[in-house]
Formats: sequence, structure tokens, C-alpha cells
Amino acid sequence: MGAILLANAAIGTIQERKAEKVVDKLNQFQPPVCKAIRQGQHVELNAVELVPGDIVSLEAGDRVPADIRLINSWNMRANESTLTGESLPVEKNESSLPEDCALSERTNMLFMGTDVCGGKGIGIVVQTGMSTEMGHLMSLLKQQEKEVTPLQEKVTSISKKFVKGALIVGGIVFAIGMLRGIPFPQMISTSITLAASAIPEGLPVTITIALSAGIFRMAKKNALIRKLSSLETLGRTTVICTDKTGTLTKNEMTVKALSTADRAWTVTGDGYEPTGALEELAPEAAAAAAGLKNVGSYENPSAHPDLTRLLQICLLCNNSKLEQQEGQWMTKGDPTEGALLTLAAKNGLWLNDMTHWHRGHEIPFDSKTAKMSVVCKDVQAERECYLFSKGAVETILRHCNRYQKNGEILPLSEEQKQHIIQQNEKFSAAALRVLAFAYRPLDESIDNESIDDERELIYVGMTGMMDPPKPEVEQNIQEAFALGLKPVMITGDHPITAIAIAKQLGIYSDARSVVTGHELDRLSDEELSQIVDQVSIFARVTPEHKLRIVTALQKGGQIVAMTGDGVNDTPAIKQANVGIAMGRTGTEVTKETADMVLTEDHFGTILEGVKEGRTIIGNIRKALGCLLTGNLAEIIVTSVAVMVGLPIPLVPIQILLMNLLTDALPAMVLAVNPGQKTKQQKRTDFIDKDLYQKVITRGVLLGLGSLGLFAASLAVGTPMPIAQSVAFATLVAGQLIQTFSWRQEGSEETVRDWTKDRFLIGALCVSWLALLGALYIPPLAGFFHTASLPLKYWIPILGVAGSVSLLSKPILALISKKQAISALPANQTYAAA
Repeated sequence: MGAILLANAAIGTIQERKAEKVVDKLNQFQPPVCKAIRQGQHVELNAVELVPGDIVSLEAGDRVPADIRLINSWNMRANESTLTGESLPVEKNESSLPEDCALSERTNMLFMGTDVCGGKGIGIVVQTGMSTEMGHLMSLLKQQEKEVTPLQEKVTSISKKFVKGALIVGGIVFAIGMLRGIPFPQMISTSITLAASAIPEGLPVTITIALSAGIFRMAKKNALIRKLSSLETLGRTTVICTDKTGTLTKNEMTVKALSTADRAWTVTGDGYEPTGALEELAPEAAAAAAGLKNVGSYENPSAHPDLTRLLQICLLCNNSKLEQQEGQWMTKGDPTEGALLTLAAKNGLWLNDMTHWHRGHEIPFDSKTAKMSVVCKDVQAERECYLFSKGAVETILRHCNRYQKNGEILPLSEEQKQHIIQQNEKFSAAALRVLAFAYRPLDESIDNESIDDERELIYVGMTGMMDPPKPEVEQNIQEAFALGLKPVMITGDHPITAIAIAKQLGIYSDARSVVTGHELDRLSDEELSQIVDQVSIFARVTPEHKLRIVTALQKGGQIVAMTGDGVNDTPAIKQANVGIAMGRTGTEVTKETADMVLTEDHFGTILEGVKEGRTIIGNIRKALGCLLTGNLAEIIVTSVAVMVGLPIPLVPIQILLMNLLTDALPAMVLAVNPGQKTKQQKRTDFIDKDLYQKVITRGVLLGLGSLGLFAASLAVGTPMPIAQSVAFATLVAGQLIQTFSWRQEGSEETVRDWTKDRFLIGALCVSWLALLGALYIPPLAGFFHTASLPLKYWIPILGVAGSVSLLSKPILALISKKQAISALPANQTYAAA
């Protein structure tokens, strides 16, 4: 009873520690202080002191301290990528919404851990701590630990089989030896030693060394492996589930195309780094804008008056900043405005160049009007005062009655409007977020408060921007398909955006391969399991959806790797067979949960991990084959000799020495083989029917060959110690020579490749020297009960040892042919034979 109470207390302590750890992780997303309204006064409170019903005031730059229902808002926008994966800021207001509204569409709510990136608002706290959406996300991490890895399952299965086999073989040899009248002490020691030799005791060490070597190699490729067996599991992976924002894309809004009334440009460069250029499209292709092939530049873009005016509006009608920190360019403020600053910088225009412009009145962005306007005056030019506006294309056009073309101001006809609308549609079809730009001159004597930004505007042009894919990801995706992996995009973004990125990367196939979060809510777990293998894109999903998707894939027999960087990816990362976190953009919670952390956020590093995992499986396979071949040969020599009435060929100390010489260094060298750099490894298992056939064939040939030399030596009157030494030397030499054959398995290596492997050559030299020392150094020979062998005995010993691989090839080819024939339908079997 006392033991039960102690066990329960220990379990309770562990659960408390897990709960404390989850709360600590949750506190990372809660600001230390917040602005609340209590008793009509604005006060600063510790965020943990908030309770449901508190009134909280928030503005741009604040982190949301709890789940808050907005009461009033003024042009508020929030960055919710941490929670939902949505790459763009979400507009927030106090309007009512349906009760069953999806998480990403709850525009009247602010969620703990997200950031306010524009506007301000007041709201009432509805949930705090673990009751918030972020808290619910953290609670998903308290689920049961992962099941055992495939490596652990295989090792456990193999160990059980060989332990049972060793006991059976040892028992049989003991029984037959006793029936033959062999002394009891001799049979006890022989049976126990034989049983011990049948177990590949070097396997755990070999696997550990193989994994450690792989982890060391992956560290050089910018990947940190946090769990030893995860690299081998990565080699078995069949599906890579990946978040879009920050993983496949840069999570940096970038202007990719822009157009004026009659011209269009594509924009090179990604992210906020101001490197790139504007490349003009052919005049006939200008209406097609983004997506058409560039055919050359017609003039210096900075000299184009329409483009100059557009970039001027990008800089002045903007509240964000572009700056460089620790060698990396980033924006402070709205990512959309940051992209406009980068666009201007690529054309040589910076905000510092606009010091002669005085910015006055601002009409802030409003979700109802979908535009922002500022009043600016050029202090270097007399009476030059303008109203600059940017916003949705439909909104800007509605308030325009003129447009600018090559610097001239022309009336905006209905035909020209339709042309602009078509440009907008083509940008939108390419999943670009489109902004239009307009302006009009002002009389500087007009009172700022009476300025109207909804009439007589002059249309200038539009820009199309997106969060672009990382430049190397498309090639990585194609390589993943070549490796037999299926990439699946799981994102909180809109389906249109997800499909556009997937098309660029080669993931998207047809409309049936796309499922949204709304559709997932209507599917049961069984229905999801039936369709999940056919789906390549999951859009508008929540963290719980991601967890369901990974679980459904696993139930279907898939081995899943999940990549991500945000907290919203963390539950799925933990559930996946291999969880992978982005090191640069990933949150600390995500990194702590993951099995593998990428120090450089490159999707290609995951593929390197897959290939490295497959190399490790191949190495373990070779080492295991080498181990089992020698063990089987030892069992055959001893057991057959006892069964047919021959003296025992090996004494126990020789069997132990043999295992030391053949199971230690050669197998370990095979385990650390880096593999071929140029060849893509196929997915294999480290033990299967094919391996067993090779082990049995080679083990039987080596065992019977050694036993034959032992029997022949006794037949010609050779003393027992020399005959036993012949059998001992044949087994050791055969296993050492077998190391080369196993090294070549599944590869195209030549003798030249072997000679470059100083570890392999060194290990074999040490083993050969140890063998010769045990035979020819008297103190060692006396200890191991061996005898010096005359030179003539080495000819048959090396002949048997070296012929095993050669003889096994035709035998294995014949077995494969018979298996292939037996697998054919009955009407084809006769013809094949």
C-alpha cells in the first residue's frame, strides 16, 4: 500500500512539473505589463493580474495580454501569425460575428500572444491563462508522449528473435553433447559461449555509433538533432508536412509586380533586403503584368514620371520603417508598408531623401474606406502641396476622375477604368495583394480638417505583393519527389494564397488536392483518414486541425515529418514521427518540442537529413549483416561438429576473442561510413528478407568451409590445437574479408574508394594483427589455446575465406530468380521457367 502511495505521489509530482513547464511556456507569450482601465482610471497592471471582465486599452506595438473582445477600435490590425499562421495582418473591429466563426475569421477578438501592428482599441478580457486560445494550444502539448520509433521497434524485435534462437541453439548443442558423453563442464561452457555468440551484442553499440556519426555530419549541414533515433526515423519518412509561412516562404512581404496606366514592371529580389531591380515588360505584355516573361528594359525606371510619382507615394504615405539589424533587413510596422519601402529602396529612393517634403495631416487607414491618405508639401518648390492616397483598387478608382500617363494628366474614361480593373484581376489571380496609388494637388491654404480625400483623385498605378517562396525551395520540392517523399502544405492562410505558392513550388496538382479548415470540421477522423493521402494542401487550418492531419497520416501507415516555426505548429510537431523546427524564425517553444532544429531555415536541409537517415539505415544494415554472418558461421561450426560426432572445433575463449575481433572494429567502421555523396539513397529497412538470405547464404558457406578445413586437418593427422587454430583463423579471416563485401552492398564503390577510407583500412589492419598475435605470440597463444600455423595452412584458409562472397552471388541470384518465378501468375510461370 505504501509503495502504491509513493508511486502515486511520484506521478503527481511529474504531472505538476509538466503543468509548470506548460505554464512557463505560456508566459513567454504574455507581456509583463498592460494598460487597463479600472475605476475610470488608466493604470498599468502586471498581465498575470488580469481577470475576465477587465477593460484593456491597446495600441500599435502592444502584445495582447489575454483573449479580448473588442468594444471600440480605430483602424486596428493584429499580427496573428504566431497563433493562426496567417502571414498578413488581420483587420480588427467590434462588429458582431456568427457563433461558429473560424478562429482566423474572428475579427472582433484579440488573442493572447499576438501583436497589434496598427491602430488602437479598447476591449474586455474574456479569457486568461490556460483558458485562452494560446493556452488551449499549450494544453495540446500535454498529450501522451510519442510512441516508440521504428528503430526501437526493430531493435526490440530483432533482440527477442536472437535471444530465443540463441537459447534454442545452446539447448540443442548441450543436449546432443551430453548424449554423446562430452563432459558436463565442457558442454556448459561451450553452450553458454555459443548462445552468447549467437546474440549480436555489438548491435546496440553499432547503432549508437552510426547515429552519432550521422548527427555529427548533420551538424555540419546546419541541423541540430535533439533526439538520437530521430535521424534514423527521418530516413524512413514518407510524408513531409510543412507550414507555409516562414518555412516555404520568407514571411516577408515583397512587391513582385507593379503597373502604371500603360506600362508594367516585374520586381526582382525577395524580402526586405533592398537588393533587386525593376524590369519592364514588353509593351504588349504590360496589361498581363506579373507572370509574363521579361523581354528587356526600355529605359531607366527612375526616369519614368509615373513610376517616380508612385514610388514617392510609397515612401510618404507610409508609417513603417526599414532598417538593418545584425546584418538582416527588417521592417518596423505593417509588413505591407515595409514592402513598399523596400520597393522604393530598390529603385534608389529612401525616406531620408524626402527631407524636403513636409508631411502634415494624415487620414489613417480605415477598414471601411480601405485606404489611407496623407497631406505633404514640398518645401523646396513653392505652392506644391499634394494629397497622396493608397488603398484597395476598387476604392481608389471610385474616387478618381483622372489618371496620369507619361507625366500627362488625362480624363479617366470607362475604357481606361476597365483596363485598370483587368490589371488588378490578373495581379489577384497570381495571389498578389494589390494596392492602388493616387494623388491630387491641394491649395496649401485649405484647412487640414476640411480636406476631402474622396474626390478628383489622379490614378497613378498599382503594386502586387506577396510573401514569396524561398528561392531554393522549388528545387528542394522536386528533389523530395525524387526521393519518394510527398510534401504536404498545411497553412492558416487563404486557399487562393496557398494554391498560388503551391503552384510555384510544384506541390499543387488539382482542386481535389485542397481541403480547407471548414471542410475538415465536417469530416470525422475516419473520413479524414480515407482522403488524407490524396490531399496536398490544407488551408485555413487551426493548430488542432494540424494535429488531426498528422495523426490521420500516421494511422494510414505513413511516417510523418512535420516542419514549422510558430507556436501554432507545435502540437503537430510533437505528434509527428520527426518534428522539425526552424532555428532562425522558430519560437523557443517550437524548438524545445522538436526532434530536429535547423540552424539555417532551408527546406533542403530536411532532405539532407532524409538522405543521411537512409545512409545510416544502410550502414546499420551492412554492420548487422556482417555481425550476423559471423555469428551464424560460429554457430554452424560448433553445433554441426557436436551433432556429427566431431570434436568441438572452438574453445569458449576463442569464440569470445572471435567476437571481439570481428564484431567490434569492422562493424563499427561500417556503421560510420558516410555513404555516397552523389547517389540518392532509396528507402530501405535495415533488416528484411533479402538481408536474411545473404546472411544465411554467406554464414552457411563460411561455417561449412571452416568445419571442412577442421575435419580435413584431423583426417590427415594434424594435432588438435592446430586443427582448432585452422578453424579459428578461417572464421576470423572470412569475417574480416566479408567486411569489404558488406561495405559494397547497395553502392557502386570500387577498390579505390576503400583505400581512401583510412578508418576501414586501419580497423582491418588492427584486427589482422590481433589475429596473428593470438596465433604466433606464445603468451597470447597459450592464453587463447591456439597454435602457430605453418605458412602452407594459410593457402586453404584464405581460399575458403575469400571465396565465400564469390560463391554466394550465383546462389543468391538463383534464389532471387526462383522467388520471381513463384511470384508470377500461374499462366506465366511455365514460360518464365
